[in-house]
Amino acid sequence: MEKKFKDNKKGGEKMRMILLGALLLTTAQAKDLQLENLWKKSYQQALSMKASRANTDASRIEMERSEKHWYPQVYATGNSFVTNDPGANMFGLLSQRDIKQSDFMPDALNHPQSSVFTKATVGINLPIYEGGQKVAASKAMNLMYESKKKEENFVGINFYSEFVKTYTSVLALHIQKVELKKVKATLENLLANYKIGNKSNMLGYSGLLGLKSLNQKLIAIEDENTAKTGASKKALTELSGNEVVVNFQDKIEILSIIDEYLSVGSAEYNPTEKTNSLFENAKAAKEIINAEKSRNLPRVGVFGESYAFNGDRKTGTGYSAGLYLNWNLFSGNDIGATDQAISRSHAAQYFAQASSQKEKMEFQGMKEMQGALVKTLKTLEESERLLDEQIKIANTLFRNGMINALQLVEVLSRRVDLLGLQTDARMNLINVQSQMIMLTNTKPSLLAGEQI
Repeated sequence: MEKKFKDNKKGGEKMRMILLGALLLTTAQAKDLQLENLWKKSYQQALSMKASRANTDASRIEMERSEKHWYPQVYATGNSFVTNDPGANMFGLLSQRDIKQSDFMPDALNHPQSSVFTKATVGINLPIYEGGQKVAASKAMNLMYESKKKEENFVGINFYSEFVKTYTSVLALHIQKVELKKVKATLENLLANYKIGNKSNMLGYSGLLGLKSLNQKLIAIEDENTAKTGASKKALTELSGNEVVVNFQDKIEILSIIDEYLSVGSAEYNPTEKTNSLFENAKAAKEIINAEKSRNLPRVGVFGESYAFNGDRKTGTGYSAGLYLNWNLFSGNDIGATDQAISRSHAAQYFAQASSQKEKMEFQGMKEMQGALVKTLKTLEESERLLDEQIKIANTLFRNGMINALQLVEVLSRRVDLLGLQTDARMNLINVQSQMIMLTNTKPSLLAGEQI
């Protein structure tokens, strides 16, 4: 009994290892190293990211500056001037601390000679109470910095979404191109070996025209595919800042790649970082109300100032120190400032709520569309399997003379139309999931190690 239990245990462990290996193999197959390498090069060079990082840095510095509002202000001034003004001359002599009896003669007072004076001052101003204005402004700057960080996160997710969407679009177009080549090869082989093309045989000639018409349709679709692929590759180059060269294998599991790099996790709506940024702005606007209310409150501080005054006689020094009170009792420009700040705060809050509401509605629509597209693609894949089998049978029947060319053209045409439907569905799914990446505030796997 014990031995049997051990054997079952070993068997269970072996099965778990097999399942784990299969899981790891599936994950490895879903990875796209070409995409990941392109992303790493592009992310650091992206102009939008550089701009966003610089904007965040500027906001951080502004926040740090605002936090130093209680630091003392130290200043120095200096000036040198020539004057024959009686008052300036008298005070200049006093500042030199070398006034004489003869300086009080009427003629000397009324008609002084031109004198050169130089004054240098060093002072300090230390605010003690500022009515709460600088404190409120500092809190607002902190919230604005948080807002900028969230904006940077949103720019990063947005750039990622656009980059992967463009790359996987090229991938979808490549799959279409490969499949079109297969159909075209079959068609060209038929045209090369088609013998019943005489106008006197109406059925045979009609079949030849059908084959040629389908061939022209394929050429047009291939040209469209080439144009779209070229445009997408140019977009990748613009996004990455470098010339992009992509090489794909013919066999690609595109749904696995979409699921790996455009996965939306739990697919539950959360406000995007853009909307979260707006909510932080609303909080900042609320703090500005307190700053505006402080306009009519007193400012109290201490100050000190020392000077050196040089003139024609000698250099005098002096100092002043004390406590000051500034109180703005009335200013016409301040009337309504608080009400204005309150209105702006309400507007910022409503704007953030409206953004969240809009995103939620968009998300619900995208979620339903995503589910429908996945089902559509699976249905089309089954149709592809059935049509490929039908083409093989129809080709054999045609060679054996059991069906005519028109009947074969009809089957091939359905395959071409199916390719178009599949490509459109894949492109739509890529677009939907790239938008859901932003609407669910998902941090994609390739962004997990990045500082955004």
